[in-house]
Amino acid sequence: MVRVVGHIDVDYFFAQVEEVLNPALKTKPVVVCVYSGRSQSSGVVSTANYLARSFGVSSGMSISAAQKRLSGKDAEFIPMKQEKYKPFSERVMQIVREHVDALEQTGIDEAFFDITRFCNEDYGSARITAVGIKNRIRQAEGLTVSIGIGKTKSVAKIASAFTKPDGLTIIEPSKTVDFLGPLPVAKLYGVGPKTASLLESIGIRTIGELATSNIDDITHLLGRKLASRLHDAANGADDELVVESQKVAQFSRIITLKKDTSSAEEAYLELLPAVKELAARMDSEGYACRTLTVIGVLSNLSVRTKSRSFETPINTPLVLSEQTLVLLSALSESVQAEFRRVGVRVSDLVDIKGQASLNQYL
Repeated sequence: MVRVVGHIDVDYFFAQVEEVLNPALKTKPVVVCVYSGRSQSSGVVSTANYLARSFGVSSGMSISAAQKRLSGKDAEFIPMKQEKYKPFSERVMQIVREHVDALEQTGIDEAFFDITRFCNEDYGSARITAVGIKNRIRQAEGLTVSIGIGKTKSVAKIASAFTKPDGLTIIEPSKTVDFLGPLPVAKLYGVGPKTASLLESIGIRTIGELATSNIDDITHLLGRKLASRLHDAANGADDELVVESQKVAQFSRIITLKKDTSSAEEAYLELLPAVKELAARMDSEGYACRTLTVIGVLSNLSVRTKSRSFETPINTPLVLSEQTLVLLSALSESVQAEFRRVGVRVSDLVDIKGQASLNQYL
C-alpha cells in the first residue's frame, strides 16, 4: 500500500483569527500575547502576523522586545483568549474531517490526516483533495492554511512548513529521500534542540547524514527506541499511523473520473465500486449510516455536495447505490457543470454490532 499522509497547519492562527474578526488589522502588524499581569509589557509573544514578523517579531519573544521592534509601526498588541479561537479550530477541523479517512489533531491549529483510502493511493487525487480543503476553509472561515502531503507523518509535517503562508507541498514517495536529504536534522519531526545538538556532536547535521549514518552510533547516543525511530524517519520509512482523535464518525471515498463529465449516470458508474467498498467496510466494522452525501469536484476545482438523512440507518450495497445515484443526479442538475472527481461519504454512523436486524431501529 502506498500511504498518503497529510499535515495541516492554520497560518499564524491566533493573529489570523484576529484579522478575520477585525479586517482593519490586516494592514497592521498584529501580535497576540500572553500577558503575565505584572506590567503592561510583561509576558511573551504567542504568535504574530507576517507583517509583524517582517520586523523581527517571533513567538516566544518578550512583549517588551516586540514593542521595541514595532515602535512607530502602528502595531496592535492583543491579549490571547482561547475562547475566541477554539470555535474557529473546531470548524476548521470538521471541514478537514469531511475529506479524510482519519484525523489526528495535535494542537488547536494543526493536525495530521490520512487520505490513503479517500484518494485511492493516488498523489494526483491527493493534490486535488488538498486544494479542496484549502478552498473550503478559506470560503467558510476566511483563513489560510498550509498543507504538506507525503508517505509518512514526518514528511508531511516538514512539507507543511516548507511553503508558508497558504502553502501546499506534496512529496511523492519516489522523491522523499531527495527532499529530506539536504534539510537540517532539526527539521525532522521529533528532533528538538537537545537531540539536534547531540547528533551534531557526532557530525550529523542534515537529515541525509542521519539517514546514512551507522545506527549503532545513534543508538549509543540516543537509546535504541529513539535512534530507530529517527533513523527510519530520516529514510522516509517510518510507519507511524495517523490515529483518529475522535470516535469514528464517517467513512468516505472519492475518485478521479477518466474524463470530465456532466452526466450523473457516467459519474455514477465509475463511482459504483467505491460505493460498494464503503458498504462492505460498514458491514465488516458493524456500522450503518443515517446520512449519505455525494461529493462533486467540478472542473474549476470547486467542491459541491448533496446529502440525505434517513430515519432508519442503511448499510446495504443496493440501498446505498440507489441513493447515491439519486443524490448525484440532483447534484448534477443543481451545479450545471462538469464533474472532475466524485465521491461518497457515509456519516452519522450507528453501531449495529450485536443487532439481529436493522429493523430494530424502526
